[in-house]
Amino acid sequence: MRRILWAALLALCVIQVSAQTAADDERVRQRIKTAVMDVYDKAVAENPDDYETRFARANQLYLNGDYQKAIDDADIVLGQLPDKSKEMRFDTYMLKARAQAALDKYEDEVESLQAAAEINPKSMALIDLMGKACYNLGDMDAAEQNFKTILRDTPMNYDAHYWLARVEVARNNFGKAYDYCDKAVNLFTANPQVYLNRADILLRSQQYEQAAQDMVSAMSVGNDEGKAMRALINLSDEHYSEVMNILATSSDQAPRVGMFHYVRAIIAMRQNHYGQALWSLNRIIDNQLYDYHSIYYYQGKCLFELGKYDEALTAVNKAIAMLDEQDPAYYILKAQCEQALKKTNDAQATLDQALKLDANNQDVLLAQARLLTDLRADQKAMDKLANLLGINNKNVEALLLKGWIQKYRQNNPTAANKTFAQVLDCGSDMNSLRGFALHELGRDDEARQWANQIIQDNKIVGGQSYITASALLSCIGDYEAGDKDKSVDYLRSALANGYGSIHQLLENETPYVNLKLARRYPNFLTVIDQNNANFQVTR
Repeated sequence: MRRILWAALLALCVIQVSAQTAADDERVRQRIKTAVMDVYDKAVAENPDDYETRFARANQLYLNGDYQKAIDDADIVLGQLPDKSKEMRFDTYMLKARAQAALDKYEDEVESLQAAAEINPKSMALIDLMGKACYNLGDMDAAEQNFKTILRDTPMNYDAHYWLARVEVARNNFGKAYDYCDKAVNLFTANPQVYLNRADILLRSQQYEQAAQDMVSAMSVGNDEGKAMRALINLSDEHYSEVMNILATSSDQAPRVGMFHYVRAIIAMRQNHYGQALWSLNRIIDNQLYDYHSIYYYQGKCLFELGKYDEALTAVNKAIAMLDEQDPAYYILKAQCEQALKKTNDAQATLDQALKLDANNQDVLLAQARLLTDLRADQKAMDKLANLLGINNKNVEALLLKGWIQKYRQNNPTAANKTFAQVLDCGSDMNSLRGFALHELGRDDEARQWANQIIQDNKIVGGQSYITASALLSCIGDYEAGDKDKSVDYLRSALANGYGSIHQLLENETPYVNLKLARRYPNFLTVIDQNNANFQVTR
């Protein structure tokens, strides 16, 4: 058994040293999984009765997320184990139960746990799993009994407090649920997880602002590996105002804590509220709370979206000067600023520099293709797109630009239709841009349906789905069917939800998501002017 484990570790180490860049990480992780599993598979094939190695493989399968295969191996191990191997039999039932839980097979999980309980009924790990399984099956009385058993053995177990709170939420006993969470917070005031647990209970009872406050508290008390920040950002997708209010209050109470301004800026940018984001970033810079390159990069991004290209270029140049390890994304933003300022030669040189940093960077290749298209260097743009699509043949922005050049610059509709058809194989969510390909293929009814669907699926306050739909409907241009009015309605909804990119609204003409055609509408600028507050640098 030890020889097999060392072989698996050796396979892991040999592959790990081959990773050169962050872009390789996922590929390397997959190679590691494959290499380690090859070692186990070979060992089990050579000696199928070696239950220890099979048990080790079952554990690795569980870690890999191959839960059914882990269960299958566990069943074989249970059939091979000698009667005297009670400890290993217990561990195998527990592994099987965890895999069954991961597959939402809670009744099967309970059976495995009951078998394990015949061997070691006092195991707290077993009682914990049993409590959660009972909860998932809707048996709140049994769940409560198990978690209270844990608390009798370990009264300061905050996870048991959390699950008892969930039980009470299921019973609509919110006051009692809060009591359990409050007790855990009082016991572990410096542990971020107890605040996140209470935030989860508050979310389940629709107390969004209080939940946001607990997420902020979790960020403040200790290292939670970014869990609180991610939770806060996710909450902002549907409850933006509540999250921003809490962060504003927190920054007022602790004005020298740059984290609150930083998170507030990240959330505002995620929702296309660039004026709000810039206000927070300016507070960090003006008060010298942080002096880090990403702060200036984000400042440049916000200034660019607000149409302040000279200031944006200054900010991103400062960010680049501070970099220890060059980042192509920074150069892409610099080139966008230069292009907006009509400094096309500078923009080309900047993107060439970015490509030297990472010759296979899809974003750089796409930026180069867009700039070349703008300069009407269509064949050079197509060469860049060919390189990009050779790396990723499902890059929808590259496919759409390629189809656009084929149709409108090279007058080759047959080739263009083949390219647009490829987009339809790349999904149907908002980022798939499927509706634009449907329109180019003459399937406008389906394109309209797609526009409506992405709005239903993306109820995010930043309004990007509305901008995408507005751009699409302006392309369709069937005014008798009301597409013109619908395009303006979508634009109005985007602005009502705080959409704040002046560059996208008034300047951008990059195929395909742009408002070039909508700008011709008589009431277009009126709608923009009515929402001028979106573009102000205010809190």
